[in-house]
Amino acid sequence: MGKFCLPEDMSAVMIGGARRAAVTSVLVVLTLVAVVGDASVSGANGKPAGLTAAPAVAQRLVARQAPAELGAVTAIAAGYGHSLALRSDGTVLAWGRNSEGQLGDGTLDPSLTPVRVCAVGQVAPCTRFLTGVIAIAAGFVHSVALLRDRTVVAWGQNVTGQLGDGTSTDRSVPVRVCAVGEVAPCSQFLSGVRAIASGDSDHNLALLVDGAVVAWGFNAFGQLGDGGYAGSPVPVRVCAVGESAPCGRFLSGARSIAVGEGHSLAVVGTGHAVAWGFNGAGEVGDGTSDNFRPIPVRVCAVGETAPCDRFLNGVSALAAGAFHSMALLGSGSVVSWGYNVEGQIGDGTRDNHRLVPVRVCAEGQVAPCDRFLYGVRHIAANGFHSLAQLSSGGVLAWGYNGYGQLGDGTRVNRLTPVRVCAVGEVAPCGRFLYLIRAIAAGIDHNLALQPNYTVVDWGLNNHGQLGDGTTSDRSVPVQVLALQGPAKSSGDAG
Repeated sequence: MGKFCLPEDMSAVMIGGARRAAVTSVLVVLTLVAVVGDASVSGANGKPAGLTAAPAVAQRLVARQAPAELGAVTAIAAGYGHSLALRSDGTVLAWGRNSEGQLGDGTLDPSLTPVRVCAVGQVAPCTRFLTGVIAIAAGFVHSVALLRDRTVVAWGQNVTGQLGDGTSTDRSVPVRVCAVGEVAPCSQFLSGVRAIASGDSDHNLALLVDGAVVAWGFNAFGQLGDGGYAGSPVPVRVCAVGESAPCGRFLSGARSIAVGEGHSLAVVGTGHAVAWGFNGAGEVGDGTSDNFRPIPVRVCAVGETAPCDRFLNGVSALAAGAFHSMALLGSGSVVSWGYNVEGQIGDGTRDNHRLVPVRVCAEGQVAPCDRFLYGVRHIAANGFHSLAQLSSGGVLAWGYNGYGQLGDGTRVNRLTPVRVCAVGEVAPCGRFLYLIRAIAAGIDHNLALQPNYTVVDWGLNNHGQLGDGTTSDRSVPVQVLALQGPAKSSGDAG
């Protein structure tokens, strides 16, 4: 299943072919935004005009293959209607929507609580489970995992080749991602991978140990960065800045990667940010709103105007929402750029587009801000909201809040950061999340890894993506549950 989130018409959760059909309308939509201004003013209920949740589907209340307990979680990830957790033993848990097999348990049955992801080649009911995993990522309705041997597996929807196995066949258990240049059935597989990234998207990035970047999946906006617009069911190399297709040089020296709905980001060299793909809202950050950038361009410095003379540097990490981007600087401060109608940029305004980075305001500020966010350890973004994890372990959120995804106990959009409440609080909250180890942003829900290595989440829950055994939205964090049951022995990835 797929969805291309149109900023001015988010009412449809577009599936499969409907997503691809929406591609041709995106330019018209964003042009209208630029001409008319803010056409998605929030309604009385706090959600953008026309936004409706996908109807909740029947959920299984007893999850098959559920672990005896959640176990010590070391990493988390979130997509549209599903969530992932990586345990310290290298196994992966998943919960929520499963209509395309994105839970990886060999079925298409949704689950309100975690189930274990099957090993490569298994058929439900699985007797062996995925192990040796060191990193996870969640796309819109697919999932990706990096294994200890530096290869990659993926599962879920595959209509645009986002699983990277050379086909367009959905997979309810993991399959191996092919090597660059392979044709199905692949005989060689992607290797030497250091990091993976996916998001509110149907494409993925992989950062290789040599600093190169490869991409696969949907490419109608140039988000694969290979200079063209043809999707690829196997990885292709991302071109170097300044190249034109067919590229003779490729991106090198990359240190970090991030994926938005139609655009991609990387930190290269000594901390420069580059971006490519869809740019109708300025999410590429080069000072323009030219529609597509199929080749990476450098992100401008704060305060620049196109054509920029200075560029963003000192970047340690990146994050991307549907149509906006964020950068964490080495100083612990955060800058953002792109689409801002829901306040997801965090500069205290709802101006349509920020074509170059602006500084994110401090908590409690009102535009024009005179204090700015600092002391940040990690950032995350998805959909139309943003998150920051502080060095102290507290969590801040800002932007769209129609489903409670900011976690402050309300459904009020926030133009500057607010603190995420503690489990069990009611607004106005007196206690807040603290000593958090990691954060993950889904399209309309979020996860946080607690000091005791358990998981809490909040926001939209129409598919059970919060893992608390219900389909009720939550405006403050709730604990992810795990059903009691006999533990299964784990096998290897294949």
